[in-house]
Amino acid sequence: MTGQPNDNAACIEANFLDNALVMIAVLEKEGKIVSWNHAAEAITGYSYDEVVGKTTVWKQLYPDKDYRDSVTAKIASILSTKNYFENLETIIRTRSGDSRIILWNTKKITNMGLPRTISVGLDVTEQRRADQFRESVIDNANILIAVLDKGKVIVWNKAAETITGYSRDDVIGKRDIWKWLYPDAEYRNTVTRQIMDILTKNLFFENLETTIVTKSGEKKIIAWNTRQIANGKAQQDIAIGRDITERKRAEEALLSYMTEMAMRLKGPIEIIRNNLQDVAALVRNGKLELDDMAIVLDSQVRNANQIAQNVIEFQRAVTEKNKDIPEAYRKFLEGE
Repeated sequence: MTGQPNDNAACIEANFLDNALVMIAVLEKEGKIVSWNHAAEAITGYSYDEVVGKTTVWKQLYPDKDYRDSVTAKIASILSTKNYFENLETIIRTRSGDSRIILWNTKKITNMGLPRTISVGLDVTEQRRADQFRESVIDNANILIAVLDKGKVIVWNKAAETITGYSRDDVIGKRDIWKWLYPDAEYRNTVTRQIMDILTKNLFFENLETTIVTKSGEKKIIAWNTRQIANGKAQQDIAIGRDITERKRAEEALLSYMTEMAMRLKGPIEIIRNNLQDVAALVRNGKLELDDMAIVLDSQVRNANQIAQNVIEFQRAVTEKNKDIPEAYRKFLEGE
């Protein structure tokens, strides 16, 4: 009976290792496997009987010699300074030919007086694929996306680089970008106050328009939207900026065109109005014959037709020249 508690403990330990949801392998010196749990079988496709007592599984999991040598060299480098490694990420090839990304952690143990290594492998393939997909979506979005940790930039996508002229290497891990984008201290303080006023009421802001100065010195109008996101226990901010410079220029040009059109039409319309008033006065005083009145009215009709044609041509010129005119304005100008 004296050995029963130890036997029970060993049984519990074996069951725990075998039923763990992570890959667990216990290794003797030179990498010979003495334990290989169910998760290791499921992840790699190699059974307990195929690997225990052998070292061949490592060549099977890393069939490419160059890659296997690079992993071995990395492990040797780590073990030269400590007797374990943490979160070492490698790609294995399963028995079926699939690639899986494994996050390895090891620890030296003594088992029955013999030195052994327990290796724990977490299959992070799906997580990495999800991360890559998310990063791909962010990176290929056509809007500026920045993720901030207390103002420090931790994500800066390709559109952010294109719009601002500042690369990832320029901004990641720094807060300087905001001084660069808003070099005028007075304007920067104005924007900061505006943001703070908004954030005292909400934890985000929408369509906040500011003017940035790019690395090349060009001014661009950006419409900003922000949201807070949770990353573990930390709260981070995601800032999304749309470059609306061309749209704003198009709107300003449209207003300018419409103002010019109104000024050009004002004179001819006033002439027609005055002429019609004169005709009405002459008719009332009996000083205008019907034939003369018809001639005058025909003349005003021609003037009105010419004005209408000018308006049509003006509308067409505006819509053709300014492709970014807001849809509502375009429909109005095209008479839809």
